[in-house]
Amino acid sequence: MDNLEATFSDMTRCLDRAALSAASFTSLSNEQSEQAHRLIAGFQRRVNLIVALSAANIGARSDYTLGREGLARKHGFTNPEEFVQSLGGGGGGTKADARKLIEAGTLAAATETARERQKDADALALEFPDLPPVEVDQPWFAPLGEAVAQGVFTVEAATAIRRGLGEPALGVTPDMLRAALILLIPECATLN
Repeated sequence: MDNLEATFSDMTRCLDRAALSAASFTSLSNEQSEQAHRLIAGFQRRVNLIVALSAANIGARSDYTLGREGLARKHGFTNPEEFVQSLGGGGGGTKADARKLIEAGTLAAATETARERQKDADALALEFPDLPPVEVDQPWFAPLGEAVAQGVFTVEAATAIRRGLGEPALGVTPDMLRAALILLIPECATLN
């Protein structure tokens, strides 16, 4: 926790020291205005990813299977969306925004977990070359989780894509959904 507090305290102090105001932007040229906005939007995407990862953590700690021991329930909330919303939620601050944060953060977190497990399996394979290599099952939405983690998509865009594709079902395999994502990501990256 100390590292998180230090990181966000430093970032907040840095923004405060910059003392940005309307005049900071009106003094820019047209090209500088465009570049400034791109930089700010990129920074905001990174912050939104961190907010989404935090919301996903709260969502996992509030899972309904935990009953009264779930984090949200311990604080008197019926679900994690309400709890995240009460904490300042992110996005527009609505329950729907909190749900999107939790969903996008869960995508990115599950993808990161699978990637780290594969790295560990690969390291073991190098250490013990006589053993058969282990392939860690990657979630079908891993390409989307990676795109979120890299800032290619906003939380809203990633959630829309994920919801639009749905879930594996009879006649729709995880491999089919993964293939669709691989095609969609480059196309969607340029759309609003």
